[in-house]
Amino acid sequence: MAEYNFANPAAFWLLCLIPLFLIGYNSYYRKRRLVIKLSYDPIAVQPPRLRLGFLRHLPLILQTIGLIAAITALARPQLSSEHQIREKEGIDIMLLLDTSASMEADDFSPNRLAVAKTTAIEFVEGREADRMGLVLFAEEAFSYAPLTLDYGLLVNMIEAVNFQSLPKQGTAIGSAIASGINRLRESPSSSKIMILLTDGSSNRGKLDPITAARLATTFDIKIYCIGIGQESYVGNTTHGQRKFETALDEAALITIAELTDGLYFHADSPEKLKAIFDEISELERTAVETEVYRQVADQYPFFLKIAILCFGLAFFLMLTFTYNPLEL
Repeated sequence: MAEYNFANPAAFWLLCLIPLFLIGYNSYYRKRRLVIKLSYDPIAVQPPRLRLGFLRHLPLILQTIGLIAAITALARPQLSSEHQIREKEGIDIMLLLDTSASMEADDFSPNRLAVAKTTAIEFVEGREADRMGLVLFAEEAFSYAPLTLDYGLLVNMIEAVNFQSLPKQGTAIGSAIASGINRLRESPSSSKIMILLTDGSSNRGKLDPITAARLATTFDIKIYCIGIGQESYVGNTTHGQRKFETALDEAALITIAELTDGLYFHADSPEKLKAIFDEISELERTAVETEVYRQVADQYPFFLKIAILCFGLAFFLMLTFTYNPLEL
């Protein structure tokens, strides 16, 4: 953005001298100006159609303009512009989303998976310069979306997730972490994290979640664990309503988070889930380095040239007939 300013604005106080210059010219110099007077017969001599009397004021006008331009040059006008270079070091983030049968629970309306998807989409749309990917897990784990900066594509893929995406009987948390590691282990990013969202305990897969977490630490991967669901609630079934108890293994999730220097959160409402994602977003901010380059170009030579030109032209006119034309 270009900005016009003056290095020596105090020089504009000299503009106060211009009225003094005009007063002095009118009271002193003009009275002493040589005027040629001629006698003539007004009947015999017709006045010229083109009156040139106004030309005698040109030197004074040019001198005044020259003074203003010279004072402006003394004020050193400058045109400055700032250029910002923003370098962002993105974070690589893998979302690990549980799609098992228990995510159909309606303690989160309409169900846990739908709320988790909506919150994950808001999280994706709030990031900037971070590569993000998605792992789905239930009875098995599947790397659903690789790390990408195409947030629109990732949002569309999250929206398409449903309970038919994977066999839904079971929760393979260890396999999900392993899939996330495979995506992150060769990442050049200095910050690699996983966000694991589940409502159950690991009962499928060949890899124990704690072992998978220890493996993640060897690749400097941090895991944030989110347990979703109320501890007990009354839900609807095909046979009416009954009380449900959560199967969430909080102890294992806490251990996974602690081993990887992450954090564990429990979301018992949609509002709490959104607040958790907001907190993670604040904890894992993209590093931004801003360099500001300021360019300053002096503009005083332009005004100095105008002043010299005006003074030179005024001096030239004073040597010609225009300075003292016949006054009729």
